[in-house]
Parts: sequence; C-alpha cells; structure tokens
Amino acid sequence: MSPRAPLSLAQQLSRSTGLQLILVASALGVLTYSLGRNSGLQRSENHRTTLPVVRITEKLSSKLREPIHLNELNQAAIKADPTLLKDFDKLGLRFWRQLNSFSVDYINYGATDGSFLGLEKTADNQLLHNEDSQRFGRGQITVFNLSKDGKRHQKDAIIPGMSATHEEAWYVDTVRAGTSTWSKVYSWEDQPEIHSISYNTPIYNPDQQLLGVIGVDMVINQLSTWLQQAWRNEVGLALIVEADGTLIASSNPAIPVTQGAGQPKRRSLSEIRKPLPQAFHRLIGPSQSTPNKQGAQGSFNTAPQLHHQDGSAFMLKATPWGGEHGLNWVLLTAISADRAIGQANRNLGIAMAISLTALASALVINRRLIQRILQPLLALQQASQSTEEQIRRHGDPQTLNLGYRCELNPDSGQELLELNTAIQAMVKAFNELTDNLSAKEKQITTLYREQHAKDEQTLALMSNKLKVSLEAASIAHEVNQPLSIIKLTAQSLLRPQNSEGQQALPREMQRQIAVLNEQAERVGQITDQIKAMLRSSTGKHVRLDLRDVIQNSLMYIRSNVRVARTWITAPAPLDGGDGPPAWIDGDAIQLQIALINLLKNAIEALSHSHSSIDQPEIVLTLIEQPNHWTIVVSDNGPGLAENISTDLPLATSKEAGSGLGLFIVRSAMESHNGQLELTNNPNRAGTRAALVLPKPR
Repeated sequence: MSPRAPLSLAQQLSRSTGLQLILVASALGVLTYSLGRNSGLQRSENHRTTLPVVRITEKLSSKLREPIHLNELNQAAIKADPTLLKDFDKLGLRFWRQLNSFSVDYINYGATDGSFLGLEKTADNQLLHNEDSQRFGRGQITVFNLSKDGKRHQKDAIIPGMSATHEEAWYVDTVRAGTSTWSKVYSWEDQPEIHSISYNTPIYNPDQQLLGVIGVDMVINQLSTWLQQAWRNEVGLALIVEADGTLIASSNPAIPVTQGAGQPKRRSLSEIRKPLPQAFHRLIGPSQSTPNKQGAQGSFNTAPQLHHQDGSAFMLKATPWGGEHGLNWVLLTAISADRAIGQANRNLGIAMAISLTALASALVINRRLIQRILQPLLALQQASQSTEEQIRRHGDPQTLNLGYRCELNPDSGQELLELNTAIQAMVKAFNELTDNLSAKEKQITTLYREQHAKDEQTLALMSNKLKVSLEAASIAHEVNQPLSIIKLTAQSLLRPQNSEGQQALPREMQRQIAVLNEQAERVGQITDQIKAMLRSSTGKHVRLDLRDVIQNSLMYIRSNVRVARTWITAPAPLDGGDGPPAWIDGDAIQLQIALINLLKNAIEALSHSHSSIDQPEIVLTLIEQPNHWTIVVSDNGPGLAENISTDLPLATSKEAGSGLGLFIVRSAMESHNGQLELTNNPNRAGTRAALVLPKPR
C-alpha cells in the first residue's frame, strides 16, 4: 500500500475550519437555546420583578419616613416649649393636626411616671383621644371622641388594668437604645388584637434626664391594606416579613397577617399551607436560623428564582429592606412569568433556524475564501523569498539596494493588499537606512567626541575647585592655631593689672596690643567665613520657598544687628505675611549666608556714612520673571566706588575689607546656576545688589 499523500493547505484548512464551524454552531445552538429560554425570563425580571419591587420599596420608604419626620417636628416643638409635656390638651391638639395631615395611625407620648397620651386613627378614619393621667385616673385608658376642631367631645370608653409603668416595646426598646429607633412589632396593651410598629424618640431635659418617649405607630393591618393597594395591578403575591419569616403585611386578603381570637398571634411563612408562601419559606429558609439584625439580610439568595405552580410560572424575588432604618424586613414578590416562558420558546425556534442556515452558509463561504487566500499568498511567498536572498548577500559592499515586486489582483482581499504595501514600505525604509547609515555613524562619532571633551573640561574644573577648597580649608585650620595663641596673649596683656606693685603697660603699647587683638579677631572672622563657605558649598539642593529664606535672613539680621532694625523694609508677603510661594531648587543655608552678607554690606555702608544720610534705608524685594526669581537688596548709601571692579574675586570698597563676603555670595550663586548683579541704583543714591536664581523646570 502506497503512503498517503500529505494534505494540501486548502484541504487542511477546509477540514479544520469545517470541524470548528460545526462545533461552534453546536455550541451556539445550545447557547441560543439557553439565551432564548432565558431572554423572556430576563425581561420578566426586569419589567415584572425589578420595577414593581423598586416601586414598592420606594413607596414603603416614603411611608416610613413620615413617622421619622413627625418625631423630628415634635421633638423640636417640645424643645422650644417644654410645657407641652405637661399640657396634654395642647399636646393632644398638636397630635390631632398631624393625624389629619399624615398617613399614620397613632401618635403618642409616655412619661416616666407612667402617664400616657395617644391620638388614634381608627380603621374608619375616626380620631380618638386616649389618656392615662392623674386627671382622669391612673391605671386606666380613658377614650374620648374628638370634635371637628380636635377638642375632646365626649367620653367613649374606659379601659382599666393598665400597667403602672410602660412595658410595651415602643417605650422599653427606645429607653434601652437611648436614641430614636424603630421598635419591634408589638401588640397594644389596651387592644391586644392590634399589632403595630412604632418609631420613637426619647425626650431629655437640659440635664440629660429622661422625661419620656414620643412615638408614631403604624398598624400592620393598615400596612397590609396599603400593600394591597400598591400591588393591585400585579398578578402574583407580595409579602413583607421579618428575617425569621414572621409576617408584617400581605397583598392578598386571603393570607391574613394574624390568626386567633382575643390575643391574635402573627403568622409565619412556615405555618401558611399555600404554594407561594411555602416557596417563599424555602427561598429565605437559611435566614430563619440567624434572625439577628446584623447578618440576616445577607443570609439568603436575593437573585430572582423561577417557580412553577399548577401549570403557571412565577418569578420569586427576596429584597432586603429597612437596614438603614434599623429594620430587618424582607420584601417577598412573586410575579407571573407565563408570558416570558412563551416568548422564550418562540425565540428558541427562531434561533435554531437561524443557526442551521448560518452553518450551511458558513461552510460554503469558508471554502471559497480559502481558495481566494491561497493564490495571493503564493505570490507573496515568492516575492519574499527573492528579497530574502538579497538580504543574505547584503554583506557584500558592492551589493545593490534590495528589490521587491509582487503584483496582486485587486480582488485578493484588503488585508493582503495592505500586507503587500507594508512589505514594500519596509524594503524602501531598509534601503534608506542603509544609505544613511554611514552618515549617521560619522555624526554620532563627532557628537561623542565633542561630549567627551566637554566632560573632560567639566571634570578638570571640578577637580580644581575641589583642590582649592581643600587647600583653603587646610590653610584656615592651620591659621586658627597660632591665631588663637595671639588672641589669648593680646587679651591677657590688655586685662587690667590688679596685683599690687605690678607696673601698668605704657598707653602706646596698650594701643598697639589692642590693634593686634582687633586684627587677630578680623583674621578669625575671615577664616570662619572660609569654613562656612566650604560647608555650604556641599549642601544638597531641595525644593524650597524663597520667602522662607528671606524671612529667616531678616530675623537673623534684626536679632544680631539691633541698630539696623528700623532701616530694613520689605513687602508684607516677605516680612511675615502670607503670599504665593516662590519655589526654587537650592540649599537654604547657602542662600541665607549669601543674603545675610549682602544685608551686612548694606548696613556697614550706611553705618560709615550715617551722619550724612537723613534716614538710612535698606529695601528688600522679590521680583518674579518668566524663568527666574530676583532678590534685590537696595540701600541709599554712598554706592560703589568708581575704582572698584566687581568682577574681581575678592573685590571690596571697605578700607579694612577682604572682599570675602562677596566671594561667598558669588560662590553660592554659581552652585545654584544663578548670578550676582552689583550696581549703583539707577534713579537714586546707593547700591543695588541682586541675586538672580532660576525657577525649577
């Protein structure tokens, strides 16, 4: 048997892509089935579950906000008029007006001594005044009808046997919490058949002593009536339950919230033998084992679930509610999904037909596409092989530029045409790169040599500066040792002679020794300046505000040169005020030393000519330019001498000056890439010294 010939690319592509298309089509069919079945259910969830639930929760939140609002109003009224708590007629009239304005069932107040006042709205919208107080008898509820203007009309009933203190949840829960809170559902002491929930607020006097509790009740039977009205346009069932499954309200009158007579008990989902309540019981079943308020709302599945019952389908959803109010309620909704199921089945049939048609079309198109692709690919392969051979010969210096030529049919496909164009552009760019390589190499070599020369010059300059700095530091250190001996000797000779019989030094000799001591002090100051300059030259540049440098320098000068305190003036932002920062990158110590030297020079110039100047003045300003900041120290002294060159390293106009101060200033400016400008004032007498510092990039 002869060996099987290898499959061509067309055969391999046909088989592999055909198999892939079959697999993809099968997967798409299954996916389409699932999506078609669930699309109707998704619409049902969005339009028949989410929207009604949102509507009910919003209405419920709005309804429960009314008791909160009423308590806030009553609390504010009692704070403004504490006598309300003692005048039950006045307080009852206020409650009456609120019952007429808001959809609540009961507003009450209970004092710490057990007295009680409550205004009640009955099921037939009749308003009653309930009071347990000293004037009508403690230990009983006296019930009055109310006239149209809210006043007590006539006694309707007396309910004896009331507790001496308040024992119901509305009072006990609130006192225990110490703040406004919703109570748990409880039955009224005087009417055990009525269950309600109450929002209550404790009332304290200015000494934080409890006076009583005000509250607003919502009867859960009335809440069921409200839920029936809100749910009347929906097909299904809505229940409001606590996390343990105990009913609070029902949209179906056939499922009452309470059962039994005398003292009816609230029902639980597990006790209702009807399909939908039982389905709800299974939906939130895990929460019944953890009925605490902190974790119950997150202990059951809140995603919609499909439930089939007697040939009908319902979408069940459990929505936690009331956590922000301290309530642990769950809104349970069951909405008919029959229409969604029918739509899902129709979508399934359409999707399967489309999938089969698409599969057959894809197989035909795939075969034709493969044939059209292979022809231009062969042409591209041949042209690329020709170019590859030229690249292999490119090491020969005499090799000509690369050549590439491939003519494709316009019907070859946009992608292949673009690929051919890209290869042509690549070959052209390669040829241009080859032509320019030599010139680029020469240019790079030249730039490298120039940069290398600059680096060598910079290194030599840094080496010279380091050498000079080290020599200066060594000289200053060596000078300080004999200088200290000279200073001590001179000071000891100048010290008054107290020993008897010791002859005092001649006056001329004392004067000469004083001159010697003064000059030794001056040499010491010069060496200190040299060491300060060397220390500051190694500072680290950081981001700083020039206003801080100026303020610190002014503080130093005014503390150490008291005679010049009134001479120096500066604008408010520079002299202790607030202003925008003047940022630079630099060393604060270097800049302060430089600025202090300029200020000292100005003070010394004004001191020597103080008698000839009416009012010595030194003005310090900060000027902002687009690329730099300028600190200007201007005085009204004699100005610079004409024979002084400010370009000399140690230039000075003082008779005993060394010029080292200006040298320190210039050194600081060089380390900050700045410059020192020293001129006479253009419009008046005196000197203008400017420190120009670049802004950070």
